[in-house]
Amino acid sequence: MYNKFLTLVISLSLAVCATTEAQWYGGVELGANRNYLTSNTADKPFFDYQHSNGFTIAIPLRYQFPSIPWFGGVQISPAYTQKNYRIQRTGAYADMYQQATNGYLELPVMAQFRFGGKINKTQSLYGMLNLGGYSAYWLTGHVEGRALSPMDPDQLQDYDEAYTFSSEKDRRFELGGLAGVGLQYMPNKKYVISIEARYTPSFTDQQKAYSENQVPRYNDTYSLMLGVQYQLSGLFAGKKKLNAK
Repeated sequence: MYNKFLTLVISLSLAVCATTEAQWYGGVELGANRNYLTSNTADKPFFDYQHSNGFTIAIPLRYQFPSIPWFGGVQISPAYTQKNYRIQRTGAYADMYQQATNGYLELPVMAQFRFGGKINKTQSLYGMLNLGGYSAYWLTGHVEGRALSPMDPDQLQDYDEAYTFSSEKDRRFELGGLAGVGLQYMPNKKYVISIEARYTPSFTDQQKAYSENQVPRYNDTYSLMLGVQYQLSGLFAGKKKLNAK
């Protein structure tokens, strides 16, 4: 279902590209996020998966079509993002926990739809809707917490170390969906300033199928993104004029 949806988004975007003059925009996006590790803990009565905060930094590149004001174009946003979570033990084990900090290289691909228009001769304001999907690679991991000491089960021991990936258990490639809503302000035709609330649920289990009756775990990430983009088409046009001279 996900592959069909992403194929449809890309196909429609390419169809528009083939018939419309386009402009390139590039820039930077920064954001804070809150990630949830969604799973079933019915078989773990003293475990509680809790959300944790992280950040995202991205370099968006957008292909826009000036003659279609409701279609903001197609955008890819190579990014580094954290998808963190906390496992808190409960009951008699409440002093034990694990904080996981995970870094992903992520490639969102989205189609942008928008409504609104000019405020005056130079400024415009749009509401926007982004729809698409992403692929990601689990690049780094770090864990810290408190657990029973292997030397003395009656004592607790703190730990703080890099996560050791397992080729048997860890699925490091991730696929997911993307939906975002926000505002896009253009003080002139060259610059675009945006704020967006974005939801990126993963469709793939964080673990490989390495045992029977295993419970899947999925990342669910909510982000607030701030971005600035600049019209690159003007730069390319300027270079062409210099070369012509």
